Amino acid sequence: MSFQTVRPSWQKRLYVTCGIVALHIACYYSVNLINSWRLPSDFIDFYTTLDRWIPYLDWTWALYYLGDIYITLWAAFIFWQMPKAKFYRALYAYMGMVILGAAIQVMIPGKAPWPTTLTGAQRWMHDLISMRPYACLPSMHVALTVFPACLTLSVLNSRVFKALSTILALLIIISTLTLKEHFLIDAVAGILLGLAAYAYWRRGKVPRFATPRARD
Repeated sequence: MSFQTVRPSWQKRLYVTCGIVALHIACYYSVNLINSWRLPSDFIDFYTTLDRWIPYLDWTWALYYLGDIYITLWAAFIFWQMPKAKFYRALYAYMGMVILGAAIQVMIPGKAPWPTTLTGAQRWMHDLISMRPYACLPSMHVALTVFPACLTLSVLNSRVFKALSTILALLIIISTLTLKEHFLIDAVAGILLGLAAYAYWRRGKVPRFATPRARD
């Protein structure tokens, strides 16, 4: 087996997977805590004319919350397919994306476009995870969907998996708008953040400890 195909041990991959999930949760709740201290007038309304033309489709909650599975399980699956250097570079890209996204959410607090009356499933999920309208720009739900979708195109060879991953990612992104979880600008910012993380993964430096004999 060549060095380029060597992967971290399954224990390390598992620890890293749990760690980046914990980082995302920690950043999300930290942003909500910090922004909950702000006055309502401190939040910026990013509503645009285009948002007016996006209907509220309450049944798309299924697609939106399917995104949580995609973001965690599918992203973990893609991460685990990578050789050591690319795996750790993906870890750095993920961490940077989450931390940068949280910083922007604190520096530029955006209003949430939640409708007055939420569908039962949507309200139940909001209550289950104590979801608050304080972490909107950029949409991390979108960013964390775009990043693994892009990685799939580079890591897997199967055209079927690539197509399914892309279609599912697009549906999840659209559902953030039709469920009125985010404004259009939030989603666009999330897309750009996810693409930036992918660009770093493609061109970023290889961790030295991951390449003792050669660069990936």
